[in-house]
Amino acid sequence: MRRSFLAAATLLVVLWAAAPARAAVALTGPGGFLVGYVPPVVVTAPGEAITYVNGDIAPHNFVALDTYMPKKAAKKAKWCSAYDKGKCPLFWSPTIGVGQSTEVSGVERLKSGKQYEFYCSLHPNMKGTLIVR
Repeated sequence: MRRSFLAAATLLVVLWAAAPARAAVALTGPGGFLVGYVPPVVVTAPGEAITYVNGDIAPHNFVALDTYMPKKAAKKAKWCSAYDKGKCPLFWSPTIGVGQSTEVSGVERLKSGKQYEFYCSLHPNMKGTLIVR
């Protein structure tokens, strides 16, 4: 048990270190569906990239609780079609598996001085806060 935890923690550190230098990083560690994001608060700057890293064995994503009404062209986007009346998440990531990372989409809409709540759509008890400086 201890050996698998150490291996997972090492993987998380390696994935975090591989994230782009000018990006905020959101992480899910081992047991993410139970303990949530690590840490639960992510700080970014307006327009800065956010990289989401999954170090858990379960698939996860990083999705805003806030929604917005996209322009007509965006309504046709595949990621938006599952949401009622065209209301899409303000920011989101695709669902990724263990050891994967992805860039979060929608960061260009984030406003300086605001806080946004996020969660995993597969595990709604996983929640966190995104702070934009």
